[in-house]
Amino acid sequence: MSAEPECRGPRTNSGQRQPPIRAFMDDLTVMTESVPGCRWILKGLEELVEWAQMRFKPAKSRSMVLRKGKVVDKFRFNIADTAIPSISEKPVKSLGKVFDCSLRDTSSIQSTCTELDGWLKSVDKSGLPG
Repeated sequence: MSAEPECRGPRTNSGQRQPPIRAFMDDLTVMTESVPGCRWILKGLEELVEWAQMRFKPAKSRSMVLRKGKVVDKFRFNIADTAIPSISEKPVKSLGKVFDCSLRDTSSIQSTCTELDGWLKSVDKSGLPG
């Protein structure tokens, strides 16, 4: 069984469809054009993972619904009857960048600068030559 035939991914400006599921190592990203499509894919993924005798950890997952470029919080997604938190409730850090409901880089840039400043001060205090 595959989750791909059940729902197609979003369409690009050129008209091509993107795959609905992207995987890297132990991370999955599900992108669809509609909330029902996402629920359908999640249900299929849940069946596949259950068949493989594994399970998802909804508390470590995040959901984000975009409408007209804004984050919408009125939709809830579930895995194994457990709600997946939205990025408004619990921002997520991925590859060093924090994703929150503002969808802006300002806070991420500020925290990176603060962290870098702390590292540079530690290097200065170390007394190492160079």
